[in-house]
Amino acid sequence: MPGMGEPPPQPAAPTAGPFELTRGGLCLDFVNTWGDRARPETDQLRSFADFLGFAVQAGLLDETRRHRLERRMAGALGEGEAFGATLQLREGLYRIFAGLARGRVATARDLAGLNAVLKEGLAHLRIEARTADPPAGFAWRFELSDLATAPLWPIARSAAELLTSPDAARVTQCDGSDCTWLFLDRSRTGNRRWCSMSSCCNRAKARRHYRRNKG
Repeated sequence: MPGMGEPPPQPAAPTAGPFELTRGGLCLDFVNTWGDRARPETDQLRSFADFLGFAVQAGLLDETRRHRLERRMAGALGEGEAFGATLQLREGLYRIFAGLARGRVATARDLAGLNAVLKEGLAHLRIEARTADPPAGFAWRFELSDLATAPLWPIARSAAELLTSPDAARVTQCDGSDCTWLFLDRSRTGNRRWCSMSSCCNRAKARRHYRRNKG
C-alpha cells in the first residue's frame, strides 16, 4: 500500500474537452461535473459514456480503453450498475467535501462508500519503473484494467490524499447562489469566496447592483 503524501497516480496528463478541470484536485474536478445541485440541467454526467469522457479528459483512460469499455458495457445490465456506482461515489464525495468546507463531520455511510472504492483500487496499485529519458526512478501506477470501476480508483485515492493532507483545510465551496463548486482556496488571505471571478463573482456583483438601483 502506498504511503500517504504521494500524489494520486494517473496514466496520462489531462487533455482538452468539455469538462472544466481546475487542477485543484482530481476528486474535486469529478465532484464539479455537476455545477449546481439545485439545477439538474447542469449535471454533465448523464450516462456512463459521459463519465468515460471525463475519464479520458482527466487522463484516467486512453481512447483505446474507452472504446473497449464502451463496447463491453453497451446494452449490458452492468452499465447501469457501473453508472450508479459512479454517481454514488461522486455525490458521497460532494457531501464529504462540502461538509468539510462548513466544519461538518463526514457520515459513516459516505466514508464507507469512499473506502469501498479505495479498497478495490489499492488492490490494483503497482510500483513501476518510470520510462522517462533519462530514467527517473519509480512510481505508483494503477494497473490497466477493463473493469468498469477502474476509472474510479484514482479518483478515490485523490480524495483520500486530499482528506489526509494540510490542503483539506483549504477546501471551500463557492458562495454563488447557483453554484455548488468546490475548490482549494490558495489565496494569501484564505478568504476566497468564488470559484471564478469572471462568472460567479461578477453575477453576484450584478445582482447587488440591480437591487441597489431597483430601490
